[in-house]
Amino acid sequence: MSDKTEAKSEGEAVGGKKRKGLLIIAIVGLVVLLAGGSGAAWFFMSKGKEDHAAEAEKPKPKSPPVFVTLEPFVVNLAGEVQHYLQVGIDLKVAEPAVGDQIKVHLPEIRNGVLLLLSSKNVEELGTLDGKNRLRAEIRSAVNRPLGIETTAAPAHGAKAGSDAHGVDVDAGHLGEGVQEVLLTSFVIQ
Repeated sequence: MSDKTEAKSEGEAVGGKKRKGLLIIAIVGLVVLLAGGSGAAWFFMSKGKEDHAAEAEKPKPKSPPVFVTLEPFVVNLAGEVQHYLQVGIDLKVAEPAVGDQIKVHLPEIRNGVLLLLSSKNVEELGTLDGKNRLRAEIRSAVNRPLGIETTAAPAHGAKAGSDAHGVDVDAGHLGEGVQEVLLTSFVIQ
């Protein structure tokens, strides 16, 4: 009997070792799965935060600019010698509603711009500074009937309070009315 009991004890010992080995393997596998799952969760969670941070840092797309084109002006310039000026003007406005206001006040605006242009002489308009000064004066002439006061730019190019083209930026009305005057054609004869 002792042989049988020894064989039975050996079988239980071998079976117990197998069960302990399987149990250890199962526990190790479970730990590995949990560690891998938590690592993956951390990776995806941190990536989501980076995406949200990147979205928050991105500047919001600006709305497209709104332009109002005035019919071309043809005027006699001031001076002893008779010269003509033909000029095309586009106005960059803050919002579409300003374009509608310009249409309502168009006779006043055209009159103001016409008087301004006809008061100029060839020497004033022959330089870049002269053209930039004219742009600032046109901006003021257009904004005035809209109830927006702007001032003309300094005589020599861009200075403090002016944009890159020398046109004055009135901080009280930034973003209102006409933001910029663009000369799309300019012919002196």
